[in-house]
Amino acid sequence: MTVSKPSLRPLLCGALAVALVSQAGCAWTRSKLGMDVEYQKSGEGKPLVVPAGLDTPPAGAAIVVPAAANGPLVSSDLPPSNLGGGATVGEELPPASGVAGIAELTLADPADEAWRRVGAALPGIAGVRVGDSAKLLNSHEATYRGVTVLLRAEPTTAGSRVVALGADGQPVTTGAPAELLALLRDKLAE
Repeated sequence: MTVSKPSLRPLLCGALAVALVSQAGCAWTRSKLGMDVEYQKSGEGKPLVVPAGLDTPPAGAAIVVPAAANGPLVSSDLPPSNLGGGATVGEELPPASGVAGIAELTLADPADEAWRRVGAALPGIAGVRVGDSAKLLNSHEATYRGVTVLLRAEPTTAGSRVVALGADGQPVTTGAPAELLALLRDKLAE
């Protein structure tokens, strides 16, 4: 009996087939075999062209910022806005109504009832813009004299207290927020 030698031909053919299949995604193989011609014809590969006239911003009169005539613009010169802003929370403004501010307002009501009463009283105070209200937090957003604060009713052992919180979440006890609390106290006493 004769033993035949194993043939290397099937092994070489298999290796060649694996090499061709693995190179199917290779750019070199695609270009040599002419497989990327259709890809280059597609419109997705073309660069973006900006139409004439759209490469510069418009320079209309609505966009021009006027020069300050008598010094810098201050918050009292601006019309009221629902976006808040104006003076910063800690900034001292002269009293608008001569009302002495208070640091907090103490009420005998529970916090949820105090929240309801504050929400009903705020629209009746001159110069106050009421923003969002959150029952879950017992709070109302209010803007007075350009300063936006969060008026929050917090429970206490004797009822509740209303405090003005700034953007940082800390109580604000001076300036316009303190005046607003005093005006709110007077409005709730009516």
